[in-house]
Amino acid sequence: MEGRIKQAIKNLNQHNFQAEFFSDPKEAIRVILERIPASARVGIPGSKTIRQLGLDQALKERGQITYDHWQEGLSPQEILEVRRAQLTCDVLLTSANAITERGEIYNVDGIGNRIAPMIFGAGRVMIVAGTNKIVSDLEQARERLRNIAAPKRASELGLDLPCTKTGKCTDCNSPLRICRAELVLYRPPSLTPIEVYLIDQELGN
Repeated sequence: MEGRIKQAIKNLNQHNFQAEFFSDPKEAIRVILERIPASARVGIPGSKTIRQLGLDQALKERGQITYDHWQEGLSPQEILEVRRAQLTCDVLLTSANAITERGEIYNVDGIGNRIAPMIFGAGRVMIVAGTNKIVSDLEQARERLRNIAAPKRASELGLDLPCTKTGKCTDCNSPLRICRAELVLYRPPSLTPIEVYLIDQELGN
């Protein structure tokens, strides 16, 4: 794994992402919070990783303006408004479904509020991921999504989908399907700086 981490970090940086590895999750949290200006409006689209690390709560406790549609008590209309606000936030704080050793970042989304601002809209993107997300190439990234990440997430949401029963993607046409749009970042988009924080911990699905 150490060799895979080094290769991923090396290639991400060669591809003009700003990538760092942290063996200590607490140090990673400290650095990430330090690098988010107090005046920044922070978008937090659906990400189990960000919440596992407590970054969402830490930002709210220090009085940060956050756009978090997982916040309890929101109406459907309010959730939609928060998702729209994430598209033009100052800092997008999110994760990835997979990161390849070749230096590519892979994500699949159901609605689009997570991957859309990763391309354009957010002033800056901070991607936080555990080393369990590292794969060799895009083929393995897709396999990871289809047979690990998506079935787990669908199960957590209690969705009646084929993958929640079999643990594997069947490329279904269910209206409840959560895998609808795919994004591969080969390089940061021209107007969207992207930072990658790889943490030596199993995080997310």
